[in-house]
This record gives sequence, C-alpha cells and structure tokens, in this order.
Amino acid sequence: MGIDEVSRTWTRLGAEDPMWAVLTDREKAGGGWTPDDFLATGAQEIETLLARLDALGVAPTRGRAVDFGCGAGRLTHGLALAGFDQVVGLDISPTMLEKAREIVTAPQADFRLATGPELEVVESDSADLVYTCRVLQHMPTELAHRYIREFYRIARPGALVVFQLPTKPATNAAGLVLRALPAPVARRLRRGMEMHGTPEAGVRELVASCGARVVAADHDTSAGPRWDSRLYVTLAG
Repeated sequence: MGIDEVSRTWTRLGAEDPMWAVLTDREKAGGGWTPDDFLATGAQEIETLLARLDALGVAPTRGRAVDFGCGAGRLTHGLALAGFDQVVGLDISPTMLEKAREIVTAPQADFRLATGPELEVVESDSADLVYTCRVLQHMPTELAHRYIREFYRIARPGALVVFQLPTKPATNAAGLVLRALPAPVARRLRRGMEMHGTPEAGVRELVASCGARVVAADHDTSAGPRWDSRLYVTLAG
C-alpha cells in the first residue's frame, strides 16, 4: 500500500462517510455522527492532551498548531477552541478537507492538502505543536516514519511533537483473532483501512535520529482493543 493508494482509500472514505471514517464507532456508521457531536469529541481530546502536557511540564506555546491527518477537522476544531492563534489542518484527501471546511468555522483553522510524503505546504521551524492521532497507524510503516521526520522539520526548536502509533497486535483475545486473520480479510473488514505498528524501541530510535527526545510514551487506546498503542510526547531539538 503506497501513498497513492492511501490517498485513494481516504478520498473514497471521505466521500462515503467522512466523520465515521475518522471515528469508527459501530453505532455511528452510515451518517450517524452529527457535526456537533463529532467536533465535541475533538474538543475533549485536545483538553485531555493539553492537561497531560501541562502535567509533564511541557505546555506548548499557543501560536501555530499543526493537525496532521486532520480528516473532517475534529482535532483542528479542538485546537482552535483551546486558543491557538493558527491551526493548520493537513490531509491527503480532498473529500475529507471538503467536509472539514464545511463543519469547522473557527477563523484560526487553515486547511491544506498535503499530497506527498514531504509536507511542503508547511514552512520549516514554524509550529509550536504538531499533533496526530489515529492517522499514522493507517499507513505503511516506512511512510509513517517519513512523516514523523517531517514533523521535526516543521516544528520550531523546543516545540512539541505528539503522535500516536500502535506497537503490535494486543495479546488479548481480540488481538489473537487479528493475528489469525489474513491481511486482505482484515483490510476488507475495515473498509480498506489498513493497520500498522512500530515497536516502541524503534520509535524511540527514530525520534533520537531526528535530534529530538521522548518525554513520555503513554499507553493509549486509540487503535482499539486489538492493538497495543502509545501516545508519544516528544520535544524537537
């Protein structure tokens, strides 16, 4: 699955049911999310994130935030509500961005199409916070790592780069079922959405190679019960 296929998959999902594709609640499939309820989940997630960063002693400057893989704008909306001066929402899917521009009315929101693995639409050393969740897990490992390197290019020195990534299938019953499923079957069940992970040691090595450091690697449930996942809080060098 290369970047072109990633783009086709999420452009299709953005046309079919964009809010459900971002938050795959079984009860919300088929247009079950309302914009207000959908955006409220993003506001809550950002509130929780910022409280955690504050507890770690690394609260970001609220200048520019970048929401990578913004989809329909759930977290972009949350970051704007949190008081960032500008929030750049990046996505590979034009249909997702169309929905985001429709439902997110905050004047700080700036949605941009990012079509390749280099985030050329964002200037170097310009972001105080880069955040992504439920995004990198859906792309091939090499591509996910390439984007992580780009996060540190666009982050200012000392800025925060926070990203979620699974480590491996879980060892519970749900994870064992996942391991037994052929990859094409698992992908079909998820309507084309693939899942990939990187062991924590590999992520730490990648972060260090970018001249950054890991502040925390929190256990995270964003990948669902079938995967072990982490939320990495890192400081750009």
